[in-house]
Amino acid sequence: MALYFIAVLLSVFQAESPTDALLYPWQLARMFLVYATVTRACAEDERVAPALLKGMTAGLFLEAALVVWQRIGLGLVQADGSFAGHSFLGLVSHFMVFPNFALLLAGERGYLPGAAVLAGLIIEVLTTSRATIGLAGLGYAMLFMISAVRRMTSRKIMILSIGLVAIAVLAPLAVSSFEKRFSAEVGFDPDFDERVAFKTAASMILSDHPLGIGANHYVVVASSGYNKLAGVPQVSGENDAFVHNIYWLVAAETGYPGLITFVLVLICPLPVAFRCGWRNRGDKRGDLLIGLGVALLIVYLHCLYEWIFIHFQAQYIFVMEVGLVAGLAQQLGYWRRPYHRQAFRPSSTPSVKSLGSTRGLSRRV
Repeated sequence: MALYFIAVLLSVFQAESPTDALLYPWQLARMFLVYATVTRACAEDERVAPALLKGMTAGLFLEAALVVWQRIGLGLVQADGSFAGHSFLGLVSHFMVFPNFALLLAGERGYLPGAAVLAGLIIEVLTTSRATIGLAGLGYAMLFMISAVRRMTSRKIMILSIGLVAIAVLAPLAVSSFEKRFSAEVGFDPDFDERVAFKTAASMILSDHPLGIGANHYVVVASSGYNKLAGVPQVSGENDAFVHNIYWLVAAETGYPGLITFVLVLICPLPVAFRCGWRNRGDKRGDLLIGLGVALLIVYLHCLYEWIFIHFQAQYIFVMEVGLVAGLAQQLGYWRRPYHRQAFRPSSTPSVKSLGSTRGLSRRV
């Protein structure tokens, strides 16, 4: 995180308007503060992780209700909930769906994990986003296979059967939604890939500016001539001028140093989540870590088709999930720290005695 922050600061010196470019380092400073707070809180108090996951899941329920209203009440083909676009909502939903799906497979009691997965399915279908639906399917399959290899149970077989029925029920709705979407797009040309044109423009910018053009400057610079040279359609709306790939966007704005350090920030939590989760096969916190790891991986793949990860709303949720990974790994002794190893139970509250012993350990550390 420190290296990425430095790389972003260096790009400020390349910016035409340094004041605008400095807004992104300030955003990153806020994100890193949230990460540090969540990590420490999760490591020292076992109630924090389930409470934070429940809070994010409550937001998922709200978005599911909104997309249903937008589809039925307003007739929107691509429902976007309270976010700026349907792809934005689809990408963010991955963060909440897969941790809950992991707990559902692990046998977590209560209605919350199952209801969260159902809400995620509703959002994924009604956003009518190809990347959201395709990558969500990949995430469900990946997480189920990992969980099944860890331990196959009758519960998981039942969930698999329910999932196949759900696919059979939702598939016609998804197909119908895509038909309505493409029929409503005036002048849609299946042979023209707009995303390729955007990537061409971004590659031209990076070639001319290896150290970047400065944060918050892509739209201005790309619109100054690069988009036209790359064949990007001239459309109105600032959001339409972004390259639909977060890695190309980061590379264009912060150069090669920014891209390399950005990828490092994304990769570092993955081995922690998967290795620590795999080692603790008898603890539901291990299952939760696997779910968090799959969620992060699916989001990273989704970022190949979207730029919205750079938005502060997505980054807040991202750093909270990375904080959950770091905090849970500390609880489970991944870095050989003597944290309490009580089984993860989101639906229950630890006793005062248990909580007191955990705090005592953290003070000695």
